[in-house]
Amino acid sequence: MEKKKNTSPIQMNDFKLIWRVISKNWYIPVLIVPIFYLIGYFYVYKLENVYQASVELLKSNDTYYRGSVITDNSFYSTARSYVDNSNEIRIITSYDIMDETVKKLKGQLQVSYYLSGRVRTTEQFTGTPFSVSVDNINPKLYETPFTLKILDYNQYELKYFLNDVEIKKNGTFNEQLIDVDFNLIINREAGFIKGAAEQLSQLNYQIVIHNMPNLVSKFKQALKVVNPDYTNVLVLTMDDIIPERAILILDTLSKVYINKSLNSRFDINERTISYIDKQLDEVSLSLNDVEDTLEIYKQKNNILDLNWEKEDFFQKLASYDGKKSSLKLQIDAINDLEKYIIEDKDPEFLPPNVYLVSDDQFLMNSVKDLYSLQLQINNQLSFAKDINPHVIESRENVKKLKQSMLVYLNNTRKATFKIIENVDNEIAKYVSDIQSIPPKQREMLNISRKVAVNESLYNFLLQQRANTKIAKATIVPDIKVIDSPRNNGVISPDKKKIMSTFSTIGLAIALLIIIVRSLLFTTIQTVEELKEVTGLPIIADLPFQRDVKNEGFVVDESPNSYITEAFRTLRTNLQYVILGSNRKTILITSNGPGEGKTFTTINIGAILAKGGKKVVMIELDLHKPRIQKALQMNADIGISTFMLGGSVLDEIVKPTVIPNLFTILSGPIPPNPSDLVLSEKLKEIIDYAKANFDYVLIDTPPAGMLSDASYLMQYSDINLLVVNTKYATKSSIQMFEKVVTDNIIQNVYLVLNGVKRKRSKYYYSRYGYGYGYGYGYGYGYNKKA
Repeated sequence: MEKKKNTSPIQMNDFKLIWRVISKNWYIPVLIVPIFYLIGYFYVYKLENVYQASVELLKSNDTYYRGSVITDNSFYSTARSYVDNSNEIRIITSYDIMDETVKKLKGQLQVSYYLSGRVRTTEQFTGTPFSVSVDNINPKLYETPFTLKILDYNQYELKYFLNDVEIKKNGTFNEQLIDVDFNLIINREAGFIKGAAEQLSQLNYQIVIHNMPNLVSKFKQALKVVNPDYTNVLVLTMDDIIPERAILILDTLSKVYINKSLNSRFDINERTISYIDKQLDEVSLSLNDVEDTLEIYKQKNNILDLNWEKEDFFQKLASYDGKKSSLKLQIDAINDLEKYIIEDKDPEFLPPNVYLVSDDQFLMNSVKDLYSLQLQINNQLSFAKDINPHVIESRENVKKLKQSMLVYLNNTRKATFKIIENVDNEIAKYVSDIQSIPPKQREMLNISRKVAVNESLYNFLLQQRANTKIAKATIVPDIKVIDSPRNNGVISPDKKKIMSTFSTIGLAIALLIIIVRSLLFTTIQTVEELKEVTGLPIIADLPFQRDVKNEGFVVDESPNSYITEAFRTLRTNLQYVILGSNRKTILITSNGPGEGKTFTTINIGAILAKGGKKVVMIELDLHKPRIQKALQMNADIGISTFMLGGSVLDEIVKPTVIPNLFTILSGPIPPNPSDLVLSEKLKEIIDYAKANFDYVLIDTPPAGMLSDASYLMQYSDINLLVVNTKYATKSSIQMFEKVVTDNIIQNVYLVLNGVKRKRSKYYYSRYGYGYGYGYGYGYGYNKKA
């Protein structure tokens, strides 16, 4: 019955391959991963924690007085609150706001203090035994570390580098240190007492003096402002290695920002009051003049009073005159506002009399919008250029609003003039009626009318001034701190993640090494592995044993060892190969030196001789002959002397200590070994050996290094390639296969030498003998290898 083919994507060989890779390389990740973990631990230890501090501000529209010029519905209280949150964020993060904040904290921020340890240097914001106050300093010394050494309770030493030259200065605490490079004073703090001076002298301090603009830029960059969706809350955060410093900066920044918003509104209020006071002075002066004129006229003409009808004319005429004066004030306000819009003046110089038309809700809302947009542009220009898209957009909005307002102002002015014209008609009518009154009394009515008009205007201005004063008292910040500055804890570095990353990198490197070793440097250890990389038949494997002699006849000296049993198996396999044929010339070579080629030759010869066969070993490795050394035989004569005519064949064939085993040694090493191999006399030696011995063993140079072995294979019946588990790689086996294919070499068999295993697959594994062997040439390999 035909055996069913295994179509599973995962074969047993795959598991064996994985197990081989793990068993050969398990120690690599075991070593590398802990090393990288320790490197990561040391790296993390040197990192400083970065903390985040935050403060929350609420943008509100609180006010307490609603019957004045300055109310929630007026320009003053809403001009700033009208700005959307994105504009508020730009204002808070502006350079000017941070600059004012840093200037307020100059004494605490300009100098940084550090404590130097053996492994790392840490910054100290509080708790230092001294403080530094800087008056002047050479700009080259900004950001330069000064080493400060406390000598005793009164003295200290200051060291720094300037132009790569170390400079030392000694100073006294609480006294100015004046030098060509700086003028500063170092004061003792409360914790610096005499008893602690000796202990503090063992510590190494550093101070760094900062350039104030650099500090402003640094903290401005560290400041982040976020407006949560659908809220009027602004969350200010700052990251710093010193949480106390971040909290201090956020607290001061919030106060500076709130005060700026208040000051702007107070300035507008004061300008309005100043304008009203000026108008009151003018009206009061005019009123006094008219009243004096009236009194003088009465006395001069002996006029006591008017009758009720004339008084009624007078009151109505005075009412229309007052209305006309108010309308003229509105015209003046409209004209001033139009001039302000056309001339494109700074928003801080908005004409105060614009508030006298506050009953026009559309106009007042438009003024609020214009003021807000202009302030927005001013704030944007503090940190952006004219080409900034936000600035361009704001300017377009201002332009559109101005065009709309100019059209509206023009229409309003026309309408107001029309009303004034109607009022003038009414006044003219009453003036015509008054013509019937006697001249003296009529003149007095005119004067009285002027008094009434000025009194009405004066009362109106007094009311507006009172409202403005009351409004000033009700001005409150539209920004409130709802969550005081606080430390949110460490935000970076994520030490666990960093150490995990280092461990992962170590594991990745270990895996990369394993992959490279597996692909390029892994040697073949077992017959199964050898079968996977080559199609050449494997005739035997020779086990590795530790305590076997490095040279000589192992099969004779240790007859019951694993290695001897392996050679017996090799002999049996060779007999199966040559069964029924005349093939008895065996060539033994290797891919490189040190793989056990000569060792295998000697012991194959010995094991065959012990089987009753007459065997001769021909030492044709004329470059570095090893048989003579392994057998401790004299090589005064041999192949080289025979080829040069100095010896005959019978003289160079020598017996060994093993019965039936003979050797033809190389003789003295010739200057041209490869040329001798090509000599015709070599064929005489091999023909002689074939004629007189049952087995002929030819020991050649390594096939992977010299072409001698390939050439000599024409004389052999069987070719054995000895590969050692120490050096046998996939590439070396494939290279030998290419040589075999290119030269069409027949009857090539592999012998795997140095196999490490706990239990051999052969029957001799039952024996508990422990022996070793090994043999190396030294072609191209260092002696240690």
